[in-house]
Amino acid sequence: MQNILVILDKPKHEQIALQRALDLAEKSGARLHLVSFVYEPLASISFLSGAVLNVSAEMQEARHKWLAEMQQKHALPAGSRAEVVWHHDIPSWILDYLADNDCDLVIKTAQKQFGRGGFGSIDWRLIENLPTPLWLAVSTHWVKHDRIVSALDPALDNPLHIELNRRVLAFGEAISQRLGADLEAVACVPAPDEIVDLDAFREQTGALLDAVDKVITDSGVHCTKTHFVTGKPAAEVNRVVDRNKARAILVGRGVRKGPKGFLLGNTAERILGRSNTDVMVVP
Repeated sequence: MQNILVILDKPKHEQIALQRALDLAEKSGARLHLVSFVYEPLASISFLSGAVLNVSAEMQEARHKWLAEMQQKHALPAGSRAEVVWHHDIPSWILDYLADNDCDLVIKTAQKQFGRGGFGSIDWRLIENLPTPLWLAVSTHWVKHDRIVSALDPALDNPLHIELNRRVLAFGEAISQRLGADLEAVACVPAPDEIVDLDAFREQTGALLDAVDKVITDSGVHCTKTHFVTGKPAAEVNRVVDRNKARAILVGRGVRKGPKGFLLGNTAERILGRSNTDVMVVP
């Protein structure tokens, strides 16, 4: 992991993404590219654009000054850089950037809010479209252990799901090693409230647990613990993460054939939407 793109928060906010990036860079030696976005929507209105030119220049000058102060406050790793970007659409700028630059990870503070899945529209667009892993950070002062939990897809009869699990495990191992964190796995079997044949269900889940363990073993990744739970995945997976006060939950973005390409599955979307900690999304 050599190059990390960091989307800074506005000056008045806590710089959570920057904190995560500095910690990771210190332990991995990665270079950081810090980007601070600024934009005035009035500039897109032709009749008003002339009137707001001075305002736009002042806004950018103020942001450059703030960014310079940030660089003095936080020593960036060698080879790192920072810039102010005037752009109206953060996700589209990031996608263009990733198309032209080598980047191993994008880190951004999550826009936690009410509505669709607890994330803002910018975050969901990044979750669903980025070709590189994405780390969405939240304030987690309650975290007690450097532990990352990888949520695995238990539908192991599908080669695409198996491959997705392997990608999640591989990235989980890479990031946990750099952070000095433990890597754990969790797989949840959706189960109805009432199971007609409990013995048969237990037998089938036992076989599935063995299959999950085999996927982990075959991937060559070491997980310090594997949690196997049943119920509603969004609730049960996050319960494992919260109960263990893990630093982050790692989820894969599913692969579908055809024009839709990469998509976040409904189950993964619900898991992310209910998370209380940092989330990492692996395409």
